[in-house]
Amino acid sequence: MKVCNCLKECRKERNATLQDVGDATLTDATTIWRYENDRRTPTLEMALRLSAYFGKPVNELFSLEKGL
Repeated sequence: MKVCNCLKECRKERNATLQDVGDATLTDATTIWRYENDRRTPTLEMALRLSAYFGKPVNELFSLEKGL
């Protein structure tokens, strides 16, 4: 199954740049872009960092695509 996310929407709601999110989660803007565009799936540790940054539970940020 594919992991889906709403990171881009959450980032835009917060008026944050890719660099802002990267800095806050100890990674770089390119990695955040890859997560947002389904080019890469974050580790559990990174999912928890993103959850803390956005103030949302992991299961609100990430889900499994159904129907596969």
